[in-house]
Amino acid sequence: MRSSRSLPLLLPAALFLTFGFAACHNNDTTTAPGAIASLTISAPNSSTAGQSFTIDVNATAIGVNGVHNGHVNVTVPAPLTVMGVNASGGTSATFTSGSASWNLGTLDSNSNATLHVTVTSTLPAGSSGQSVTVTASMTADGINAGDLVSTDSVQINP
Repeated sequence: MRSSRSLPLLLPAALFLTFGFAACHNNDTTTAPGAIASLTISAPNSSTAGQSFTIDVNATAIGVNGVHNGHVNVTVPAPLTVMGVNASGGTSATFTSGSASWNLGTLDSNSNATLHVTVTSTLPAGSSGQSVTVTASMTADGINAGDLVSTDSVQINP
């Protein structure tokens, strides 16, 4: 009986793919024909009302093929307001007060792009604070709406 030398390498890789991605609440991974895409969103744990902060969104093409016609929508609920966006070179983004729209075009194999979303928050006078969840959702050729969604929460303090 011949033993495989690759088994010791495959087991850790399989465990990472199974548990590594699942352990991150602000990361989602999906597959498209020949491509694997990952979407992460990162916001601070807390912020003070009236101060601006940045939410970072990263899109990564992991497979041997690129991700084509990629688009990411970022939704920020009240009391957050989007003040501006800054997209990686080769991509473009626009915003309204409650969302950002990011056009990725094509992400080549094993490449990534980043969107920085600057937001501010307001709370009513006397408010005790509020937890909000920001959401990023990607669509692309072979990636349908709802297949690749990532969220993160921010506690807004008075």
